[in-house]
Amino acid sequence: MANTNNILLDSVELEKTIIVFNSKINNYIKSLKQRSSEEILNGSILIAQKVINQILPLEAEFRKMDECHNSFLTVIRNEKFFDSEILKTNVAKNDNLNNLDLSEMDFTPSEYYKVPILKSLIYLGGNAKFSEIVGFIEKEMKNKFKPADQEKGINGFGKLWIELVSKEKEIMIKEGLILENKKNEQLEIVQSGIDYLAQFSS
Repeated sequence: MANTNNILLDSVELEKTIIVFNSKINNYIKSLKQRSSEEILNGSILIAQKVINQILPLEAEFRKMDECHNSFLTVIRNEKFFDSEILKTNVAKNDNLNNLDLSEMDFTPSEYYKVPILKSLIYLGGNAKFSEIVGFIEKEMKNKFKPADQEKGINGFGKLWIELVSKEKEIMIKEGLILENKKNEQLEIVQSGIDYLAQFSS
């Protein structure tokens, strides 16, 4: 019969090993994301694309592996896991924008945000939450917004431009330029999006 103390010790050591292993892989992915960010800041879109092409499959497999590890650790800990980083977002139907009269307003059309959304995803390492994309675009366009862009939107959005970014995001998903992972609330650029950015970014 196995010694209970030995089983407990083995499970603790195993958990430490898994955590260290995951941390090393995660740090490697972060280093690739940092490199892609530096390349895009230097204007090297093509090099950044190559780095992103390395990141996306690696990160996808890492997510699967991490989920397996979490399930396994749940068994040996006999407890449930909670992801504290999952943020609740107000995802409302963008069709309500049709109820807003934009005819007399000087605002940036939603299609203008297509390239900034793709650029932000490359900068952020290939995938990011909507709030992170909005933060990138806000810095990128801080002196380019039109007067009405800062007006309050509908659907709970604080500003019209953020609502239009959300609208364009939905269009881009349908066009196959990006993917949305509703489980971890992240958007991910795909090859067609990378190709579009290379063709239309200035």
